[in-house]
Amino acid sequence: MNSRRGFVLIESLTALMISTLIIFLLTICVNEQFKLLNDWEQRVNAHKVILLNLKDPQVKNPLVIENKRYYFQKSNEIYQVRVNNDVYEIKVKS
Repeated sequence: MNSRRGFVLIESLTALMISTLIIFLLTICVNEQFKLLNDWEQRVNAHKVILLNLKDPQVKNPLVIENKRYYFQKSNEIYQVRVNNDVYEIKVKS
């Protein structure tokens, strides 16, 4: 069986390109999952701030959790927490 040098080179380059593509796509997927986890963590912390203010109205405002400032605000039947550019609110039914 005859082997050609060019064939081995093309096969090696193809394997390198596929490996690089897989690493690139995995990096993108992992970064997106970390963004999703950070969003969920921010949401959980916002609801935690609401619960803390329901339990004790003397909680300081803004509350800093993991270098993010959570601003609590209460108006009528709406509890609202602002963090960065996001607003989380809960409406209380009477």
